[in-house]
Amino acid sequence: MSDKQSGIVYVATKKDRYVAEAFLSATSAKALMPDVPITLFTNLLDSAFAQAPCFDDVIPVQSEAGFDRTWSEGQLDRIRCLPHSPYDYTLHLDSDTRVYSAEINTVFSLLDKHDIAMVECAEDNSYSREHYGQPMFNVGFILYRKSDNVLHLLQNWERQTSEFFDLASGEDEPQVDCLSHIADPDLRRKLLFMDQLSMVQCLSPEVNLCGVDCKTLDESWNYRGSRSGRLPPADLRISHHPDLRKRHFSRDLAIAAMRYQSQGNTELALNVLSWLDGEHPGQMNVMKLLVVTHMELKQFDEALKTLQTMLGFFPGYQWAETAMANVERLSKESAPEA
Repeated sequence: MSDKQSGIVYVATKKDRYVAEAFLSATSAKALMPDVPITLFTNLLDSAFAQAPCFDDVIPVQSEAGFDRTWSEGQLDRIRCLPHSPYDYTLHLDSDTRVYSAEINTVFSLLDKHDIAMVECAEDNSYSREHYGQPMFNVGFILYRKSDNVLHLLQNWERQTSEFFDLASGEDEPQVDCLSHIADPDLRRKLLFMDQLSMVQCLSPEVNLCGVDCKTLDESWNYRGSRSGRLPPADLRISHHPDLRKRHFSRDLAIAAMRYQSQGNTELALNVLSWLDGEHPGQMNVMKLLVVTHMELKQFDEALKTLQTMLGFFPGYQWAETAMANVERLSKESAPEA
């Protein structure tokens, strides 16, 4: 590969949860490739997740507003940040992804010959493709170099996205040629608020408005699952499965917290667990980890508070009752003599 600087970029605005997702994805990348530089664009600079060491650089942004849809406004934030990547060769990943292969270090070499590389939406896992009815790319994985053609593509994508969002936000039923085959105005409005629809007007396996040299990669680089029961690729590199945002989110945050704790970053582990406990109270394993972490920091009062809360959720839970007795004893032993 050339001597171009390569790195991964995430954009997470609007909600701390999205920054938490980017934290999980970046942590998975760093675990396999500790030397790969990672940049986060966010408007939530005070987030504990934004301050995590998995991000080598955090760039502040002003988040879009005015469309009354936080998720869609975040999509526009993403598009506007991509031209400002600090890298010559950039891999942009959606926040709700996990990296499972160090091959990312080698995929950048594709940009020695191509402007951009993306993964096509599979017919059995894409709401947008299902209703639009034509091939399109999933924008959760965008490998690109900052060539003139790519910058022109990003500019057009932003313009088209803003136009579609304006149409979808209006009081009148949205009318647009590319959705003329869809009779339901609510479905048209929903699709217009998805940045994949605006991208397909500029770039798809069948459209190349800006003349970029595009490489289509297989779904192992951006696996979205399958409604038809297909198994994941045997050589899965990056998962973008919906379960990562749903069923596995809390579990993965707790695992990440423990990883950082084992590396000596107990304060970050505590911040992650405390946030998780606040967002999803009543999870026994999270509260147990919180107690253990407070104990490691000799924060006995905080450990007792967590145990009291835990017993409120799980009355008579033996582990919590035993831990409370031990914490009370250690608290007394550590108290300064009068």
